[in-house]
Formats: sequence, C-alpha cells, structure tokens
Amino acid sequence: MSVTVSLDALDDPAANPGCLEAKMGLGRQVDRKLARHPQATQEMLRRLANSPDRSTRRGVTLNPQTPKDTLLSLAPSFPGEFFLNPVFDLLLMEDPNLLQGLPVSVFKNILKRNDCPHSLLRWAALCGAGPVRAAVAARQDTPVELLQAIAAGPYVKAAE
Repeated sequence: MSVTVSLDALDDPAANPGCLEAKMGLGRQVDRKLARHPQATQEMLRRLANSPDRSTRRGVTLNPQTPKDTLLSLAPSFPGEFFLNPVFDLLLMEDPNLLQGLPVSVFKNILKRNDCPHSLLRWAALCGAGPVRAAVAARQDTPVELLQAIAAGPYVKAAE
C-alpha cells in the first residue's frame, strides 16, 4: 500500500507551519519551496540552511523569516540574495555596524550591484576600509565627489 502525501500546502501562503514541517526532506523540490515559504518557521529555515542543495540554501537566504544568525552565516555564499532579502534594511537599522562585521567579500559584492543605493556607496567611500573603498572606486557610475573623497583618503590602493 502506498501513502500519498498532499503537497498543496506548499502553494498555500497561509499554510499551517506544522503541515509544512511534515513535508521537509521529501525531496529537493519540496525543500526549495519550503525555503521560500512565508510560513516557514525559523527552526525549519535553520535546518534547511544546512541542506546540501545550493538552491534550497539560496531560498533560505531570500526568506525574510530566516533568523539573523542563519542569514549572516549564508551571506558569504549568497551575498546578492542577502542584500535582496526584505529584512536587509531592517537589519541595518537595528545594527548600523552590520556591514563592518561582514566578510569584506560580501560587502564588496553588494557595492558592485547596480541596485546598490547611493547612500551605501557614499558611506563605503567615506567610512569603509581600503578594499571597500576600492570597490566603490571600481564602479563605472561612482560620482566624482566620492572618487575625490576616496583619492583624498588614507588608503593608497583605493586612491590609486
């Protein structure tokens, strides 16, 4: 006798978290949907963050329900998704030094994005460490006043 499991809850944005949790591990496609589901619990997302499937971990990085510690641990692998997570701005308001605590590679990746806000570029050009300022200077669209500030700054490599 075969048991049929209904996967309808995966497409229901108001699904019961307990029902969703019962479906974890039923396959990659299921786990990928769970990773992005708005009703996924923080504990589910913590477990899915350890999945061997890269797409599942990427989905966890994009989910606004993902706990901060899990999100920060995934940021080096998925810096673009980390930046696109709807809670990114809230995390910055909660912890203005958040970017300084990230690996430089994550911050540099964010600065290279076309959708990086000017305010973040400005902060990086004026307050960032040398490699961060160099990432701002490397952009084609960096305003002249920011380039001048980097050139006048203490970091020789960034100024070059």
